[in-house]
Amino acid sequence: MSKLPLYIKLCVALSFVTASFCSQAAQPYLEEPYLKENRVAYIEKVLQAFRQTKLQNIINTYRYINAVERNNCRSALSDLKVECLLSFAKNNCSAAGGAKLRDNCELYSDIIIVNKLSESVFINRSERYRVTRKSSDDFRTALTNRLQQKYGKLVTQFSLTPWSECKKDDLKCLASGLDQFCLDYTNSKSLSWQYCTSASLWFIGTSK
Repeated sequence: MSKLPLYIKLCVALSFVTASFCSQAAQPYLEEPYLKENRVAYIEKVLQAFRQTKLQNIINTYRYINAVERNNCRSALSDLKVECLLSFAKNNCSAAGGAKLRDNCELYSDIIIVNKLSESVFINRSERYRVTRKSSDDFRTALTNRLQQKYGKLVTQFSLTPWSECKKDDLKCLASGLDQFCLDYTNSKSLSWQYCTSASLWFIGTSK
């Protein structure tokens, strides 16, 4: 999947975050994301991308996508917003350096974008108001800190399951465990597999 265009890769690998923004170019791959081995392989690649990238570079990309969302990709239509974010992310990653750096950048950029889409799921409007009202930090910093707490709670729940019992450097085992945990979580909670997976990957990947 690494050779697919970024917006198609996001559709394919993350089981269509929003089906409407996936173009006809993705049609030959429609069945692929639902195969466990493909989901696990994608999660493993993302884990590797986080490990192989300096934390500051990841944070810089996060800040860039936040800025792009505020200034360039404001739209009430989710499909237009996502296409805009993916386009800017792809351009940003094109300047990352060699092929491996670009691939890694695209992988963690996918996760950042999915997490942008899920913010209102983790923090509803009333909680968002309370968080920002009580915090001495600026709006974005307060929201980011609260989201990190939510993601951390999710990963803590994962760590208490048998699915997390992997050797330190066994990323395939960890990827498989995360996939199964999020499938189970989706069945028991009102949170989609892709939102669960992306939130968990972000917390694990940035806890360096």
